[in-house]
Amino acid sequence: MTIPNYISIFRLMLVPVFVISLLDFADTGTELSWWTAVGAFLVAVVSDGVDGYIARRFKQRSELGAFLDPMADKLLLVSGLVVLSFSSEHLPQLPVWMIGMVFGRDLFLLLGFFVITHWCGKMKIQPHFISKCATVLQMFVVAWGVLGREDQFGLETDWLFWWCLAATVCTGTTFLIYFPAGVKQLKTVPASAPSSDQSRRLVRMDFEVDPSTLAGGWKSARDEKDEGA
Repeated sequence: MTIPNYISIFRLMLVPVFVISLLDFADTGTELSWWTAVGAFLVAVVSDGVDGYIARRFKQRSELGAFLDPMADKLLLVSGLVVLSFSSEHLPQLPVWMIGMVFGRDLFLLLGFFVITHWCGKMKIQPHFISKCATVLQMFVVAWGVLGREDQFGLETDWLFWWCLAATVCTGTTFLIYFPAGVKQLKTVPASAPSSDQSRRLVRMDFEVDPSTLAGGWKSARDEKDEGA
């Protein structure tokens, strides 16, 4: 276990604290719950940059870290989107079309991951710049929804609509990028296994022997027999 892995696990533990506190604030409007949710969110965001820096600076990258780090980010982001999708007097409600695009894209990626790993054994993932932009925009919307609250971050403002629209467009664009890449990777898999007739021909070919080799072997055996006599 490396230090970045411990930080990623700590961020995973912050997710339920963030969700429970934000849900309580959305229901009751308690200031303590809001400050707890804001604190958990900010610590998770800052620690995300810290563990990445440590992993790169001190060469502590690992396969476990490559799994834990994006999982912690995704859980924090998805949980924030889910809470902000509910109608509340104390928090803004994000548009349904944005929530649907984000969850639809993630469901598609998850399904594609299982299909490709089943047929190919391994999935080659190359993060795209548009995908990173989509994640940043989604995180920005969640952060402002949590920090700004209803009185400062209502859906009536034009700029919020455009931020949500930008996040939705970037998220949808990643679908158009990853879908052809997944299809291309699936095409590298052999179409089918050899038929029974082909298998029998291959077996016969494996056991075929060059006649000249047989002749040479018989001649050598005859010479050895004559020498022994």
